[in-house]
Amino acid sequence: MPLNIIIKKIGGSTTWHNTYALSFLLIIFLILNCITPPLQSPDEFDHIKRAYALGEGTILFKPLGNQSSGTEIDDGLLQYIALYDPISLDPDKKVTATDIHKANELQWQNTKTFSATVATAYYFPLIYAPQAMALHISRAIGLSINQSYYLTRLTASLVVLLILAYAFSLSTPSPVTLALLAIPMTTYQLSSTSLDGIATALSVLLISIFLKLMREPPGNNSRLFWLSVVIFWLLASSRLQLLPLYLLFVILFARDKNKLHLLGSFVAVILVLAWIGIASSHTVDHRVPSSISSSQVALAYLSDPGSLVQVIWSTLTDAATLRGWFSSFLGMLGWLTAPFPGRTYVYLLAAILVIGALSFSFEHIKRHRNLNLLFFFITGCSVFLILFAMLTTWTPYPSQVIIGVQGRYFLIPAILLSYGLFPPISKLSNQKILPTIFCLAGLGVYGLCVTINLLLVRYYIQVS
Repeated sequence: MPLNIIIKKIGGSTTWHNTYALSFLLIIFLILNCITPPLQSPDEFDHIKRAYALGEGTILFKPLGNQSSGTEIDDGLLQYIALYDPISLDPDKKVTATDIHKANELQWQNTKTFSATVATAYYFPLIYAPQAMALHISRAIGLSINQSYYLTRLTASLVVLLILAYAFSLSTPSPVTLALLAIPMTTYQLSSTSLDGIATALSVLLISIFLKLMREPPGNNSRLFWLSVVIFWLLASSRLQLLPLYLLFVILFARDKNKLHLLGSFVAVILVLAWIGIASSHTVDHRVPSSISSSQVALAYLSDPGSLVQVIWSTLTDAATLRGWFSSFLGMLGWLTAPFPGRTYVYLLAAILVIGALSFSFEHIKRHRNLNLLFFFITGCSVFLILFAMLTTWTPYPSQVIIGVQGRYFLIPAILLSYGLFPPISKLSNQKILPTIFCLAGLGVYGLCVTINLLLVRYYIQVS
């Protein structure tokens, strides 16, 4: 078949990304599920406990005595977590055959012990429904804890792919969007049992629904609108920094003048704020020693805007902090204990920049100027909430810079901008489509290869 015909078929296709791109992501997920030891995503101990608690009907976590907020967890699951706990934060600790044997032997005990789970206590847990269902079913059919864990991780990965497939069918992603989903940090998190995978996929779906509704006449696809409201509620109640996405509904109302839709989205915001208030009032966090509570820290900074601006500016101009964000955005695996060599970050960034340059279009920017202004504003608000949340919950008061922020926290704002600044991949010209796809494939293969190598060295190979 002549090359120009192949290019035309690829460029005109609106479903290739649902087949090839998502199939490649599936391969990545399967490989990472096989070689990544259990519970090696940041805070995955707390994420799996949150999912387990949801399956047991527990919504709100509370403190017990002098301990941070948590809930009762099956003793077998706690033993499983304790087995992999020494590996998570020690970069020199490897997985041994003895560890694997012990993990395979652990069974559900049906007795429970209180366990502090404060890292996820602020999240409304319904977003963990896929993981909770998998854990519950695996217990019901008599699987061991290790089998239950891997079934849960595989289920979460498949749900992520299904959500992305639906999102891409509604609005074709840009090449930069696909690149952001292919970087090692993203694929690593999307293949774990943590919240990141489902949250990222739902965010892509929410953005896709919004763009589809904006393309269609007012009043069409009311079901999609209400689905987007539910998605927003799930996201904002578990990821407070995504609360500014409510502005998407304001824009839809400005165009459609549908008061029922505005009321529905406003109710979702009220429910999110109510949950935040309830969770904050019941959550006790002893991880960061402080003489005042998080709410008091927030009030102190809000009553002195000058100090708030100063600490944010100091953070944004601190070279060490920015380097940490950069590396943990592109890929710092494990519990942030497995960084790539410096040149790997250069290659990953170069690939993203090349893909962005190949797909950039001044005409697209000009046509969607107002949309991009909206996306930039939402991104700015989201970044501020990320910084403010870490300032009030994880940073000792007072402090010169904000600590606790990880680069992966900025993934969803980056995806939002990628949808606005760059055209859908199906809109690229015949001259651009083939090199763009070649670069995307190269980024995906390279990211997978360096990830496999890093995981093997980090968890299995003893380097002398």
